[in-house]
Amino acid sequence: MHCLFGGNKKDTSLKYRKMINNKIFSLLCEIGVCKEDRIEVVYPGVRESNDISVLRCQESGVIFLSQSEGIGIQHFQEKTQYCEFRGKTRREAKLAGYEDCVKRSKSIESIVINKKYLDFGTGTANILEFLTPFAKETFGVEPQKDIRDEAIKEGHNVFADIEDVPADDLEVVTLFHVLEHLDDPIGILKKIRDKMGDGGQIVIEVPHANDFLLSFLDLESFKKFTFRSDHLILHTRESLHKFLKIAGFRDIVIKGHQRFPLANHLYWLKHGKHGGHKEWSFLRSVQLDEAYSDLLKGIDKTDTLIAFAMK
Repeated sequence: MHCLFGGNKKDTSLKYRKMINNKIFSLLCEIGVCKEDRIEVVYPGVRESNDISVLRCQESGVIFLSQSEGIGIQHFQEKTQYCEFRGKTRREAKLAGYEDCVKRSKSIESIVINKKYLDFGTGTANILEFLTPFAKETFGVEPQKDIRDEAIKEGHNVFADIEDVPADDLEVVTLFHVLEHLDDPIGILKKIRDKMGDGGQIVIEVPHANDFLLSFLDLESFKKFTFRSDHLILHTRESLHKFLKIAGFRDIVIKGHQRFPLANHLYWLKHGKHGGHKEWSFLRSVQLDEAYSDLLKGIDKTDTLIAFAMK
């Protein structure tokens, strides 16, 4: 890594500030998470472009992009396909996300029983299928029209915008790997909060800037794969906590969570690509997956953070 900013802040911040066009960076500086003179380059490009650099604040550890222009809700409204590694069809995308969905639904099943539940950025609406039998009522928000229309055809209450949801007393809201895509995350969180009843709970899952493959192994192949133009930020505990607090949430608890098992990490080291949790499933067991997850939690190097908070 090399330092982008250095020396006297007065001499350098204006010069380099002009090359960063990311609303998230401005927000991070405004709320005191990042400092303009403590930025370094983590990677010189993202998956789709070499014109966007991946940066890290040395003070907080938060990772963000040099550019976010063209990324926002409108970007997803205009998309017409699923993520390439999720599959080209709805069926393929649902199967690809099945394991995650099972784990997520089991983890929050008890808190959605007889509650009004909404999943923001619901995609294939897998989670709604799992939790509809338990919840009083379920809703989804999905800006991408074709995906939203398919979910509606399957009988789900899915809307283009949180403000379109016909409820002002939501009791549980989830965002699974969605917040990192939003160029106005605190503004969206405030809108979600306005749709929640008093005592409502929000659960947010985001990629962790301190991911073991990044922060310890510094794996080139993983960086080339995981840094994307629509991943505007990789959070730390501090940054995620501040976003929620500023949005008006209380009783905030943030926990480490490991989505991908040891088999996945070994596969990255051997082949330099994702998919090891499926290709090398023979290296998996419930006990081994849990032990590896617990180990990474203990050193705060999980791939994911999960926040729980109340209105």
